[in-house]
Amino acid sequence: MRLSHLVLIAAVAVGLFFLVPAQLTHAAFGISPPFLNADHLVPGTKYVQTVYLVQDQPNTNLNIQANLQMDQPAASWVSIDKGFNFVIPEGTRQFPVEITISVPQNAGLGVYHGNLTFTTQPSSAGQVTIALGAQVAINLTVGSGTFEKYSVPLISFPDILEGQSPVVDVKFENDGNVPESFDGATYTLFDQYDSVQLAYIQKSSGFPVTPPFTIQDYSIQFPLDFYLGIGEYWGVVDFYKNGQVVASQKTVFNVLKATWYNELGNYLADEWIYVLIIAVLLVLVIALAVWRSRRRGA
Repeated sequence: MRLSHLVLIAAVAVGLFFLVPAQLTHAAFGISPPFLNADHLVPGTKYVQTVYLVQDQPNTNLNIQANLQMDQPAASWVSIDKGFNFVIPEGTRQFPVEITISVPQNAGLGVYHGNLTFTTQPSSAGQVTIALGAQVAINLTVGSGTFEKYSVPLISFPDILEGQSPVVDVKFENDGNVPESFDGATYTLFDQYDSVQLAYIQKSSGFPVTPPFTIQDYSIQFPLDFYLGIGEYWGVVDFYKNGQVVASQKTVFNVLKATWYNELGNYLADEWIYVLIIAVLLVLVIALAVWRSRRRGA
């Protein structure tokens, strides 16, 4: 074989090496975490977990089909917030999918296993033609015992407006199979130097209840009996359950100057029921006036 022929064949091979993969490149596609383990379920509870579909080449919209392989009756307990057919938008590398397990009241006790597979569905020529898949292993245990497990991973003190009472924002994670709530709290307010105690507030009711296997964010207000002016303050909060401190935080926050629209917004938020009643009455009065006017004109 002549040298020129060898050179030509080599050139064609190199060209194919660089051109063909552009059409056949396999984009990486996976899921995190690849499992859903709920081993403390009881009849009547709901378990929610978020998984993330991950891709490294989000160059186009990606059609996804979900397929559940699980025996009944457990298969009917599983639902997906996006549905079993959805699209991951272009440019999205991590796409959250919320999987919910709803255990009915009449569920039988036992262990249930299955798999939930997410498969890519190419929508047009020129895209990756090989479907890629990622699988979530589902393992459920339905029992009759009480399992209590909760945590408070975040406590923060948002800034407030002058005249308002201190507020504490809480993230409550309930990993148990029974509802959970604080049963007490104390809040200590200090000046900007953290040296002079200005108030001590105890709270024994009004705490939101977090359902089993859920995460909730909520705000708890600690009413003051005096006007809190503009400035910087320190706050210390302790949350109690069964007489024990289960979460605490100490940090600085600011009291900001209130404007007329802030005060109007606060008034509407606090007195919304009265504002609603007045609005309804005004609508009725206007409707009555229009009706009378048309009647006279007729």
